[in-house]
Amino acid sequence: MNKAGHKIAGVALSLALLGGALSACGGNENNEEARPSASPTTSASSESSASPSESPAAEPPAKLSIFNRVNAGIVLDDNPVVAEAERLANVELSIEAPPINNYVDKLQVLMASGDLPDLVYNWGGADSNMETWAKNGLLEPLDDVIAQYPNLMSNITKEMWDGVKSVVDGKTYLIPRPNVVNHWGYMINQQWLDKLGLAAPTTLDEFTNVCKAFTENDPDGNGKADTYCVSFSNPTLGNNSIWNATNFLASAFSLPIVNGAKDTDGTYKIREKMSGYIPYLTYLKKLNDEKLVDPEFLVNKIYVDQDKLNQNRVGIIYSHQYGVMANLAKDKESDLKYTYHGVLKDANGVASDWVTPAMWGGWMIPKSSKNKEAALKFLDWGNTAEANALFQIGVKGETYDSYDPATKLISRTPEQAAKLATLSSTYMTVANAIGGSPSLIENADTPERVAKFQEQFDAAMKQMTVVNVPAVRAPLILNLNNSIPDLVKEKDSMEVKFIMGSITEEQFKKFLNDKWFPATADAEAEYAAYMNEQGQ
Repeated sequence: MNKAGHKIAGVALSLALLGGALSACGGNENNEEARPSASPTTSASSESSASPSESPAAEPPAKLSIFNRVNAGIVLDDNPVVAEAERLANVELSIEAPPINNYVDKLQVLMASGDLPDLVYNWGGADSNMETWAKNGLLEPLDDVIAQYPNLMSNITKEMWDGVKSVVDGKTYLIPRPNVVNHWGYMINQQWLDKLGLAAPTTLDEFTNVCKAFTENDPDGNGKADTYCVSFSNPTLGNNSIWNATNFLASAFSLPIVNGAKDTDGTYKIREKMSGYIPYLTYLKKLNDEKLVDPEFLVNKIYVDQDKLNQNRVGIIYSHQYGVMANLAKDKESDLKYTYHGVLKDANGVASDWVTPAMWGGWMIPKSSKNKEAALKFLDWGNTAEANALFQIGVKGETYDSYDPATKLISRTPEQAAKLATLSSTYMTVANAIGGSPSLIENADTPERVAKFQEQFDAAMKQMTVVNVPAVRAPLILNLNNSIPDLVKEKDSMEVKFIMGSITEEQFKKFLNDKWFPATADAEAEYAAYMNEQGQ
């Protein structure tokens, strides 16, 4: 391996795409005392306080090499955050960090080279690449050893471990990188609600009423008909924003937008066969027909909906629980203008919050590594609150003045915040969350903002019913975009045409019956069998 000479002190760096903002677990506060560091930490002060005859010999730092994605703004040399991590974890690391935009290509080259480091971050998690590398004998199976590491076992849930097992031989070749738990609801312009004498909607009927008022009743008071109720964005997931940004609305139709959840009759089906599928698309058509939805909602790129919200062009966008505070980076008065709410209730009065295992890729240990135990110890330390806080908020005096882990309230100057952006980030965490929660509520830098966040989050969680959805490891259903790409695109196009009114419901259903259902029958059968075998 070509080590670039960067000495990364204690950082098994990994990347999580958080859309520029942290999002946290519902009600899972960090319990730092319950997760003490399991690494052999020896501080300089403790060594100097004991006499030579009383002090045992310090264990030398473990030398580990890492291949990982690191965001370009981070300066790795002489970095006080990584130096502190080295001290706490008692490691000495060298890292090769290709640019983010070609990391996957560089990773492929690395794995084919035969010259492998001690730890490799795979952004795709337990994907087809991991399966290939495991099949070729490049990766160490970890099932017999992971139970020895208490922080890995406490912070990584059973659902996460199940979600990374090889579909070929059932073994574990990847240690998940826990991420924050997103509870995707919506963010709404509270000032518009107050002006029109309305409350944030919790049902479909209420949502429709708010939509009409936001569009027709001049909520911004400029005397122009230039506002819409809602907009969506199109994250870079390869399919249209009907599914990427509307789960808060699809919940009103008992329609999960993720694989792994049952239909209303208690069976597993592909989404297009679920009872709420056609009614949901029909409702989107109604919003479009009545000009209540942003007319560009099908072509908006990622974050464009957020920009339109801040420009007073729309009143509602989808959002996780951190959206209001995260939006402060774009709108300095977000906490005064907007509020966060959970998903809508269905016809039975249930607001189903479907939550998948929160992980973003994971760590692989090559068979060729001579430092497997040290690598596992380091990952174990990385799954502690101590490590998580270090990478997310930095070093006291350098990147902040004070921090309360109980409230997550931090005091830091703008200069300290700017410095942190060059020293660390959420990309640099070994585990990006402890118990589903990060160390920091981004931008909640006053007691009042912390209280507002908690009040809105608590209210949303009280309204919703969390449904934990397991990770689906059924290859055919996961590989439809690659196995039938043209048909997937045609299906997406037909959905759009139906919503826009260029085809009828009968024409759309004919396409599904004649083309889509026959082409996906094997995938659906495998998926249902897999889920039933899991006993879910």
